[in-house]
Amino acid sequence: MGWIEILGYAASGAVFVTFWMKTLVPLRLIAIVGNFLFLGYGINADLGNIVLLHAALLPLNSLRLVQAMQLRKRLHQMAHADFDPRALFPFMTEVEKSAGDYIFKRGDAALDIYYLVQGRAKFEELGVGIGPGELIGEIAMFAPDKNRTQSVVCETDCKLMKISEPQTLQLYADNPEFGLYITKMMVARLLENAKRAAA
Repeated sequence: MGWIEILGYAASGAVFVTFWMKTLVPLRLIAIVGNFLFLGYGINADLGNIVLLHAALLPLNSLRLVQAMQLRKRLHQMAHADFDPRALFPFMTEVEKSAGDYIFKRGDAALDIYYLVQGRAKFEELGVGIGPGELIGEIAMFAPDKNRTQSVVCETDCKLMKISEPQTLQLYADNPEFGLYITKMMVARLLENAKRAAA
């Protein structure tokens, strides 16, 4: 077996290994190694179609590797940074409530998430106050039955912004910052409720 044939088998082996990769960065790295091996094999074996294919795939795999590494870095930064919910305002609808009005009641369908811009509200059953800058109702939207588990009533006149379930799910899928923010908010709220229940 000549060295050119060995090079061809090595290149084929690299392609096989890519199918075992579970994460993008190692997959792209092995794919790039395979591209180089196939280029060497194609050039030395005078296989123009192999050379053409892997000459095209090499920059594509290199680009995807850079993008995957940038995404990994971005997600790491986002996991340790705060997301400003006001960035969602273009996707939200303004709602005004008077003192004594319910934003939603326990058992209602969770059709929207609210952001409190002005005023004070409280979780009625818990007696816990909510001030400006708080998201309200995010947990129930991701619950299996999608029903509100608490009632929220306005203590003063309130100005809110709301975003619907379809828009929320679309943003969750398209915007990693929003997805991480919602996840962190839900975990913080659940931990807070657990502490309160244990007290």
